[in-house]
Amino acid sequence: MTAEFAGRLPTLWHGEGTARRMTKNLTADRETLMIVDSAVAVPLPSGHRTTVIRIDAPSVDVAAVATLARQIVRRPPSVIVAVGGGTVLDAGKIAALALAPGRVFEFAIGHASRSALTFLPHALPPVDVVAVPTTLGTSSETNSVGVLRNDSGYRLIVGLALRPRHAIIDPCTLTTLTHAAVREGALEAFLRVAGASTSPRRSARQNRDAVVLGRMILDSATRDSDSHAGRLRLARLSAATQRSAALRGPDPYSARHWYAANEIAFVLEVRKIVATAAVIAAVWHRICAGDGRWGDRESLQDFWTNVAGGMALPLDPPVGIAALIERWGIERAPSPTPADIDRIAVATEIAWGRRHPMLPGLVADDFRGVLRDSRWSSELVGPDRRPPISVSKEVN
Repeated sequence: MTAEFAGRLPTLWHGEGTARRMTKNLTADRETLMIVDSAVAVPLPSGHRTTVIRIDAPSVDVAAVATLARQIVRRPPSVIVAVGGGTVLDAGKIAALALAPGRVFEFAIGHASRSALTFLPHALPPVDVVAVPTTLGTSSETNSVGVLRNDSGYRLIVGLALRPRHAIIDPCTLTTLTHAAVREGALEAFLRVAGASTSPRRSARQNRDAVVLGRMILDSATRDSDSHAGRLRLARLSAATQRSAALRGPDPYSARHWYAANEIAFVLEVRKIVATAAVIAAVWHRICAGDGRWGDRESLQDFWTNVAGGMALPLDPPVGIAALIERWGIERAPSPTPADIDRIAVATEIAWGRRHPMLPGLVADDFRGVLRDSRWSSELVGPDRRPPISVSKEVN
């Protein structure tokens, strides 16, 4: 690892067959740890210097990440290959902090137990991480963010030390995704640039990159989302949201729908994107009604008009995004009970609202209003049936 990596984006490798070829090249003659989602079968090369740990993605929480960290410390690798969706990639990135000097891992876990947002000390990644995504939309393979689930909720950890050294995008690792999963990934990537575009403090370049990426994501997901070429294009566009100027504005918290969806996902035990699909139109309605605490009306309207004009979507942003979600058949979160609404609203205020810079000035009553106006599915939320943590180890 050299100082030249500071501030750099990961090296991006893409194309059919790239995962197998580049994994072999990047791990040759090196002590390697592979962290693999147990639900996916990706035939990547692993030699006699490779340890493989398979994890159950839905069960990953702080305890599972701590287990990974202990295994990493017992047999320190020179390269970590993380294969899976955003949950698995984030787990690998966070657990790798155990190799950083100064007890950075302990700091991250401890701070995340008390705060929804943790900034790491500025430092290089302690080990090369090669990220091989098997899902679309999260961009974990190219960002310096990790999401950790603990008893309080899903918590953000941010810092250069979490940035992978290499990102490998291969349509061969995306073949098992359903049509619905591809559309959900496309929506997640699209809303990342759309959310950033609700801030008034943006440069012409940031606006231009966001509009170009937004148009391309909508077009690709609509025209060709099931072929190898289409999935590769969408995966590259998702990664490009982190590599362009679109997200590099002065307001890092402008995608304010994310924070509400984050708490919905935790309380209702649903995927983040189905929580987002339920709440996004209600949030955009408030922006377009002039509530600047959620975002800037003119900025959102300008972005939406430029990206949706050729898509036969309504030009009113909240109506248009609801129509897109309906057109793509995106699943929405089940309808919460009144008690759940109160729990989500209070948790959102405590974690992100009031005096926090993420949702400044917004309190529980504001979130209750958004939740009541959200578009839920007709299914009711059932009791907690979270599966137990499962981490197993294989040594080749």
